[in-house]
Amino acid sequence: MSGKDTENTGTFASGAPDGAGGTPAGGDATGTPGSSTKDISAAPGDTGGRTPDAVSAWYPRPETAADAPAVRRINLAAFPTPGEADLVDALRRDPAAWLPGLSYVADAPDGTPAAHALLTRCHIDEVPAVALAPCAVLPAHQRSGAGGAVIRALLEAARAAGERTALVLGHPPYYPRFGFAPAASRFGILPPQPWPDEAFLALSLDGSPPPRGTVRYPAAFGIA
Repeated sequence: MSGKDTENTGTFASGAPDGAGGTPAGGDATGTPGSSTKDISAAPGDTGGRTPDAVSAWYPRPETAADAPAVRRINLAAFPTPGEADLVDALRRDPAAWLPGLSYVADAPDGTPAAHALLTRCHIDEVPAVALAPCAVLPAHQRSGAGGAVIRALLEAARAAGERTALVLGHPPYYPRFGFAPAASRFGILPPQPWPDEAFLALSLDGSPPPRGTVRYPAAFGIA
């Protein structure tokens, strides 16, 4: 789950936690503009009907089918191996893991996707939860707020969808700003492998105490 900065969170195969990147944490990568159907003809100051993030100049939204190539390019650019991009594709093919409406991109002002974040189904024992991973931002846009914008919007979408608990394996200084706290020591949520307590994090999306138990991730993550 190694990314290029604290906005990237990669897959388990990517290495130590480092941000909003690719493992069950997430990623924030940068890359070339991807294809999409977004309106890029808006005049300066016109958002083209999109809603900007409240604290940045980015425009987070649910991905569409046309965004899949751009999402792959973002993850390929954000991480040193294709592991995170391949993970997204594998999760997309798994109907038990993929949650429609919980894969988000953040558009630059010109309408091109610059960041991606994904929540998929996991379980705490038998209780459904969501795993944040990967999160990625094109390198040219890292440290610009794109990662934070897409993660905030994605977590709000999960709340609106009735999800209760989100989990991430990521950079300890980065994720607490979204409300995440150590999963094991704070909530009694155990990782499937011996991960650092400060890097394996949980967030109550509905304000209720998260369930206790051991996390089980989708098969695509490759965690026994």
